[in-house]
Amino acid sequence: QSGAWMQSLLVELRQPEKRVMQAPAALTNVQLRPYQLTGLKWLDSLTSLGLGACLADDMGLGKTLQVIALLLHQKQTGAPKIPSLLILPASLLSNWASELARFAPSLKVTFLHAAYLAPDAITPALCQSQDLIITTYSTLLRQSWLQAQAWHCVILDEAQAIKNPTAKKTKA
Repeated sequence: QSGAWMQSLLVELRQPEKRVMQAPAALTNVQLRPYQLTGLKWLDSLTSLGLGACLADDMGLGKTLQVIALLLHQKQTGAPKIPSLLILPASLLSNWASELARFAPSLKVTFLHAAYLAPDAITPALCQSQDLIITTYSTLLRQSWLQAQAWHCVILDEAQAIKNPTAKKTKA
């Protein structure tokens, strides 16, 4: 039988809606829907344990917003002072840029992609004092230092891009 700590942890993981937590104060221009707040609580529970998660909601239900809220919450509650890494297809760069500008202007974000920076300007120094580094799956392959960098969280958008376990992109 599990002890009291493990029982409370299991309840928190199985019923994240019972976790006492508010949407981060720095989240602007939006109010989280109840299911998004539950998703935020669940993501925060798992990441606080060093575990991964997969948000597989239907399109349009606010997965991006839940991740932004998680990043803001972690910053607000004193997360480690190293950035998180978001890896995505290049087609989503502008969407993330507009969502972050709209809902989380207080996050310090750097886009490591040729559409935003000259390729020779993409260096480890850009990661200093940032909350979030955003790059693409293909840039990750070309910038091997990204794989050696320490990250608070690693977030994969459109993670089906790495479903082939033998592909270079997946291994990176």
